[in-house]
Amino acid sequence: MSADLERRYTRLLHLYPAAYRRARGAELLETLLESAEQGRTRPAAREVAALVLGALRAYAGRDRRQSTRLSWLVAFRAAALMLLVYDLAERAVAVAFDASYGGPSIWTPFALALTLVALTLGACAVGAVLRGRYGIAVATATAAFVATLVVTLSTGDVVFGGLWGFPLAIALLVPLLRHRPPPAAGLVRYAPVLPLLLVLVDQGASAVLPGIAGILQRGAVLALCAGSLLWLAVDERLAMAVGLLVLNTMLIQTAFLVGGGVRSPAGAAVAMAITGFAPVVLLLASATTARRRARI
Repeated sequence: MSADLERRYTRLLHLYPAAYRRARGAELLETLLESAEQGRTRPAAREVAALVLGALRAYAGRDRRQSTRLSWLVAFRAAALMLLVYDLAERAVAVAFDASYGGPSIWTPFALALTLVALTLGACAVGAVLRGRYGIAVATATAAFVATLVVTLSTGDVVFGGLWGFPLAIALLVPLLRHRPPPAAGLVRYAPVLPLLLVLVDQGASAVLPGIAGILQRGAVLALCAGSLLWLAVDERLAMAVGLLVLNTMLIQTAFLVGGGVRSPAGAAVAMAITGFAPVVLLLASATTARRRARI
């Protein structure tokens, strides 16, 4: 067998995590060399694609024996963290802007104090989820949302109150009280970074390009959904989590529409239909993928 072919296979195998190479690298290299056509000096394109995909799956950390239920539980935890982080980051930015404004505060002293309490409780909820203390996470997230409702009642503005991702986050955490997911592993553990990127896009677009900020914000969400859909080939749990994150936007719009909190119900209904398309596609596709992989 060609030494060049062996060297090129070895380079491709270096894409895999070191622990994976130590456990299965030699066996995989031997299999690749034995199945290669006589006289070949380069890996076939389909072999390169399969090895790259296999490396991504190894880094993703998904156990092939994992059941569909466990996949959903992991996605619930990731989505809950994403919702909490997004709401906290967005509200923290609003408080920081208000503090640096230098003029009259957009909050009353009472509303500002309660908002800071809600932020603190929300941060405690994030820490509890990361430590696997789901009971504490539900309690602190619930307390944070109650504080937010009081702020909303004191200001009379449902949008201004903030932290509207907390109800769905709490609902996703409740099943984890009884059925604990396995410890976070692989790339899905970094899912909470994604909402931080969305907040950066939101705030950056609003500050630099306010005229098209809404378009850029929706574009960032759609890009995240498209990337998650492509990532289904690697790990469906991230697509599940992102689908739940984006689904919350539709739920919030529905609540505002029912409660009369929007100025144009017809426009809100159209926006809700558009917003709801991406998460529905993600959730259906990821559920189908999870069932198919569970049968393999």
